[in-house]
Amino acid sequence: MHTLKRCTGADADFRAMVASLDEELNSRYGAQMEFFGPHNHSADVQQALVIYADGLPVGCGCFKPFSADSVEMKRIFVLSAYRGRRLACALMAELEAWAREIGYAFAVLETGILQPDAIRLYEAAGYDRIPNYPPYEGVKESVCFRKKL
Repeated sequence: MHTLKRCTGADADFRAMVASLDEELNSRYGAQMEFFGPHNHSADVQQALVIYADGLPVGCGCFKPFSADSVEMKRIFVLSAYRGRRLACALMAELEAWAREIGYAFAVLETGILQPDAIRLYEAAGYDRIPNYPPYEGVKESVCFRKKL
């Protein structure tokens, strides 16, 4: 059983999940995070989500405006102990529904090649690979996706 909470990037539980995500990314990518880190700021986002299991925050996600008709999905994460329960799918579905409610038609996102589980999640959710968009153009560690909402 899980619950979802819509919030902003300033929410304490969202910030805690983002800190856990950053720890994991730092362990995977090391020094490369000097490039990726500045593009991951989310404290100022207006549409953030926390997922709870057993009453505890166990994951997060958010989106930011990307263009007039698109959002960029960011900070999609579930604690490793809670993976395999389709919580990331629930996060994605709720974020996409929220973006549609606001009037967006598309979602884009970027992930890294060292995150094969994330790549599988996005492909299973109907996202199609696209050429890397700025600032990820030419970044061989990045993979970008787009989906019609």
